[in-house]
Amino acid sequence: MSVQGPQRRLLGSLNSTPPATPRLRPPTNQTGPQCLEVSVPDGLFLGLGLVSVLENVLVVAAIAKNRNLHSPMYYFICCLAVSDLLVSVSNVLEMAVVQQLDDAIDVLVRGAMVSSLCFLGAIAVDR
Repeated sequence: MSVQGPQRRLLGSLNSTPPATPRLRPPTNQTGPQCLEVSVPDGLFLGLGLVSVLENVLVVAAIAKNRNLHSPMYYFICCLAVSDLLVSVSNVLEMAVVQQLDDAIDVLVRGAMVSSLCFLGAIAVDR
C-alpha cells in the first residue's frame, strides 16, 4: 500500500528528529535552582550604613557619658553597639572606598556579627 500526498508529508514529519529544545537543567558549572537577580542601588546600602554608624556611636556615647548606665547590662549593650559599629563601618568602607578588599571586609563583617550574637546571648543570660 503506497502513501499518497498529505499522508506522506504527515508520516515524514513524524519520523523526522525534533528541533533542539532548550535545556531545563542548569549549566554544568552551576548547582541548584537558578535565582532571580535583584539589583539594589549602592547608595541605599551606603545610606543605611551611615545611619547605623551614627546610631551606634550615639549609644556608645550615651552609655559612656551617663553614670547611671554603668552596670553590667549596659556594658553588654555597649559591646553590642561596638560590634554593630564594626559591621556598619565595614559596609560603608566596602560601598564607598575599597571594593578590592572584599574578602578581608567579609571576614571582618562575619567576625563582628558573631560577636554581636555572643553579646546578645550574654544580655539574655544577664536578664
